[in-house]
Amino acid sequence: MCCGDKEMHGHHAGHIDHGAHHRGMAHGMCGCGCGERRFLSRNEKIEMLEEYKESLKSELEGVEEALKELQREP
Repeated sequence: MCCGDKEMHGHHAGHIDHGAHHRGMAHGMCGCGCGERRFLSRNEKIEMLEEYKESLKSELEGVEEALKELQREP
């Protein structure tokens, strides 16, 4: 089983969207032990965290839009 699988497993079972957990992780590094590299360079860690930060910003924007839409409905 690897990151590309849609099936929930192990520590990912609590995640709504298995793929979403892995998006934003640089170079496929999700930490689930699916055969990818285990040790990242400092620059790779920075890149991964920057991508993750942008992903979180996008998620927050979507949540705010959904809330505004729901609050307008009767």
